[in-house]
This record gives sequence, structure tokens and C-alpha cells, in this order.
Amino acid sequence: MKCTNCGFENPSDARFCQNCGRQLDQRCLNCGTLNPPDARFCKNCGNSLTDSRSSPPQQDSRLSRLTSSTPAALAEKIRSSTSLAGERRIVTALFADVVDSTALAEKMDPEEWTGVMNRAFDLLTPAIYRYEGTVARLMGDALLAFFGAPVAHEDDPVRAVHASLDILEAAEEYAQQVRAEVGIPFAVRVGLNTGFVVVGAVGSDLIYEYTAMGDAVNLAQRMQSAASPMTIWITEYTYRFIAPIFHCQDLGTITVKGKVEPVHAYQVLERKSTPGRSRGLAGIESPMVGREIEMAALHQVSEALKAGLGRLAVITGEPGLGKSRLIAEWKSSWFESQAGIPESRQVIWVEGHCLSYGHGMAYHLLIDVVRCLIDVSATSSQTEVSQVLQRTVEGRSDLSYLDTYPYLAHLLSLPLEGPAMEKVQQLDPQALQTQYLSAFRYLLRSMSREHPIVMVLEDIHWADPSSTDLLVKLLSESLSSPILIACITRPERDAPGWKLVTASREIMGSSLVEITLAPLSETASRQLVANLLEIEALPHPIRDSILLKAEGNPFFVEEVIRMLIDRGAIIRQNGQWTAVKEIDTVEIPDNLHSLLLARIDRLPEEVKHTLRVASVIGRQFSVNLLEQVLKQ
Repeated sequence: MKCTNCGFENPSDARFCQNCGRQLDQRCLNCGTLNPPDARFCKNCGNSLTDSRSSPPQQDSRLSRLTSSTPAALAEKIRSSTSLAGERRIVTALFADVVDSTALAEKMDPEEWTGVMNRAFDLLTPAIYRYEGTVARLMGDALLAFFGAPVAHEDDPVRAVHASLDILEAAEEYAQQVRAEVGIPFAVRVGLNTGFVVVGAVGSDLIYEYTAMGDAVNLAQRMQSAASPMTIWITEYTYRFIAPIFHCQDLGTITVKGKVEPVHAYQVLERKSTPGRSRGLAGIESPMVGREIEMAALHQVSEALKAGLGRLAVITGEPGLGKSRLIAEWKSSWFESQAGIPESRQVIWVEGHCLSYGHGMAYHLLIDVVRCLIDVSATSSQTEVSQVLQRTVEGRSDLSYLDTYPYLAHLLSLPLEGPAMEKVQQLDPQALQTQYLSAFRYLLRSMSREHPIVMVLEDIHWADPSSTDLLVKLLSESLSSPILIACITRPERDAPGWKLVTASREIMGSSLVEITLAPLSETASRQLVANLLEIEALPHPIRDSILLKAEGNPFFVEEVIRMLIDRGAIIRQNGQWTAVKEIDTVEIPDNLHSLLLARIDRLPEEVKHTLRVASVIGRQFSVNLLEQVLKQ
């Protein structure tokens, strides 16, 4: 604990500074807020401070054990983020608590109960680390985790909900074990909220302090306290980020301790089989603007495919420039052009989507492609997937069942038996990868003989290395078969998926089409704003503020407009959008904070330092001025 008088770092259980003797401020174990030494209750969340001057040794030991199990790659990211200590971060706070833990503990021997809880945390925390969240604190039998600090991602609320669902799944299995072993019920409940915190320095043990801004952490705990056993409750601040991805039940407003106004709450039910758009303004649409040249290039490769020629396209662009929108428009125009064409000549459209947290999930991109190719969803049961795959392989006379089905089934984690099991059980991982490649190639060639295939690989900057290595070897199929492969990526050359770009350039020659998206021109940006709001006479100050902040990025344009609508600067009256008040400044919308912080976190240390100095100078400055300030 750092002394606010002399700055000396004291042990966590110290009540007086060992350097200057001053009584130390109290840090609330609930929300992290510093309180005066004589305070009995936290000034931020109202939590009792009487018994919170230090953590019990058992709790410290448990937290140290959990942080020590942090995956190496995540631990390295956490340590590299220490230079950003003291910055405000938007985080999604996750509170997970054992239901009725006090009553359960009274029924058991203390040592036995400690063992139950230790095993519980050991089973639940991997779900947090899987999505690169961090364990911030243990409070009794409750766990607080952050998604967004110290490591930021552009989709931290989504990651937090994924982790929460995995926690419930692990808790259900553990509950059966606990009941069988010690005869007591076991259940958890989870609460989530999204808001600002200030993160302190990260220690060598990956433990760090934080200061909550407003109700960020407190509301997450209140959601957890209000939730029913084995459920996940979230606030509206988290809901607006995750609504397209998960099915939720609207719980209406609930009364929360410490809050004057009721809080709107939702219960997370399950993942959606087909996620909705996570970007864009609900109910507000605009035709695509400023991408005529790029669309023409895609139409050219479409015509080549219709003529039986394979092609490969690489679409590159920074986040928010409209890569996915371009592909969606291309797909729509393609299927419109196929109206009236005989079914035998119609294209098979296959999409594989990479996950932002999928780097460590072997073959996750390839699995998504295979599922789409045989037309089964991610939520289909093993039995259904197995049946569809069998029908697909058996229905093709040019395919050998035992050279195709066992390996694709194994890739999809389907149960095998008999000769099919014998095909895979003796193979090492390298030999299995070779067979995965061959089986997928056989299926792809067979299907392309009947229909041209368009294979879109979305967000390959998030692709896992195993899928990347295999797909690189498949690119050449476009040279001999009517297969069009489109790779969509950000210009992240250090990502494993970038190998697909470099390999495409080496292999495809003139059969490769590269499209690089640039920011929209000012004219196109103005047209986008007018299309979205259906306003030609938008007041110049508001229009200019939107354009200045967005800098030609369509996603930024949409998010700035969304923020202005939320703040009441633009409202809908009589079926039209109307600007009703002036605004002095346009802040960065919440949706963009995490995106920008995630990008900043990946910069080298010296670049981060330069960026922080530049941000203090202002929006525009000369290079000479920056050099002079850096020398200070």
C-alpha cells in the first residue's frame, strides 16, 4: 500500500507508513476507492471498511495461486501494460459469488470448506483467462475480474459474457461433484457492469490496484447480489455492447442498494446461433458510399469465377473502414445476379469467421469454414453434424469415405468408432494436420466440380496459426478449380494470419486482386452523414464536429452519431432527424475507447510514450515541437 504522504510502498496489511509513520488511507476492498484513515464506510460504494484494512492470509494465498496460473501469453501482455498505469480505462467488471457461502461453510469443517472453495476458483478462473480477462481481487467467496484492464480489447464486454457463460457451465459440473463428495448444494451467480476504472501499477505477481470511477465496480456487485443462483445479470451499460451476440431477457428496472434511481437489468440466457450486426445504427441505414472502385474490382473477380476461373482477393483496411460492409454488398449483388440462373451453375458461398480471442484455439477458423461448407450451424448437436457430414461425403462418388469422413469428423470433434476410429487414433498431431488438409481438399474439389465456390475468410488478423498453416497450402486450389478465396484483414503484419497475404502474393500471380480501403473522402463522409440522418441541412457545427472526429472512418461516423442521439443533440421528430441543440465538443464514444486502447496497447513502449506526450500537446503540432518536448 503506497503512502499518500511520502510515497513509500508498504505491505498490504500495514496501518501506518513504515517510512514516515503517517496513518495510511484505507482502500475499499469492494470498489478500490481510497478513504481517510478514520472512515468506517467507503465514500464511493458504502461498503464497510471496519474489517477491510487487510486481506486474510488465506485470501492472499488464494489470489496469488490464481494469478500464478495466468497463461504465459496473457501474463506477458499484462506486464507490458504497466506503463499505462494511472490511465482511465473502460472495463467490464465481472463479479462471481458462491450462493449462500456463509451458511454452507457453517455446515462443514473449515479446512474442508477451504478445499471446496479453492477447487471452485481453480475451475472457474480458466474461463476468465480464456478470454484474456484478469483477476483483480478476491473478497471472501466472491471473485472480481476485469475485462479491459490492464489489457484492453475492442470487445471486452462480449468477452466478459462469454466467460460468464463458461463459468456457469463449469459450476454446473462442479456442483455435481460437490454434492456427490460432501452432500451440499453448490451454485454461483454472476453480475456484470461496464464503466471506468483507473488501474494502478501491476506487480511482478500480476496483482494490481485500481480506483473505480463512479459505480463501475459497485454496480457489478449489485447485479451479482440480485441475481438468482446460476444466472448472469448485467446492467444496460453492458447490454448495449453485447445485445447482437447473446439472447437476453429484459428484467426491467430493479432497486439497487446505494442508488437513488432504479437500474435497468438484463439476464443473459445464451449465445445466439447467428449473431446480429455488432456495428451500425439500429434502424438507420445508408447505401454504401465511396467504394465504387473497390466494388468494381470484386465484380471483376466474380465474372472470372462465373467463367470457371479461380481467383484470390485480399481486402485490407484499418478497423471501421467498411471491410465487412463491402463484402456484404458484394454478396448481396452476387445473389441478385444469380436470379433465374440454373441451380447447377449457382455459387456456393462459404464464410469462415475468426474470433478475436481465438489465437489459442487450434483450427477454429478451419472448423468454421467446414461447418459452413456442409451447412450446419455452430449450435448444431454432434449427432446432427455427424449425420450431415456423413450424407455429404457418402453422396459423392468421387470421394473415398475412409479418406475423408474420419479426418473431417475428428477435426469437428465428432465421436468415431470402428474403421473410422482406427484411421485417426495412431496419428500424431503433424500427421493429423496432413490428413485434415487432404480430406478438406478432397471435399472442396468435389463440391467445386458441381458449383463454383466463394470462400470468404473474415478477420484473418485473428486467425489461429494452425488454420493459417493449413489454409496457406490450399490457396493454390484457386489456380486449378473454380474457387474464389477472399481474405479480409487489417494491416497487422505480425499476426499469424498475415502469412495468407504473403503466400497469396507468392503463389497467385495475376490471379490475385488486392484491395486496400482508405478513409472516405470528405464528400463521401458528408454524404454518409446525410444518408444516415436523412438531413441535408444539418447545422454546420454538428456536421463538422462529426467529420472532424471520424476522419473518414465510416464506423467512427456511425458511433459519433449514435452518441449525439443518446445525448439528445439529434432527435427524431415527425419521422425525421432534427438537430435540437448545439454541442461544443464531441468526445470519443464509449464503443471506440476500447478499440483505440487495444490498438495503443500493442504499440512498442517508446511509441506509447511519444503518443502520450503528443496527446498533451494537442491535436495538431509540428514535428519540431514534439521533438523539443520529448527532450525535456
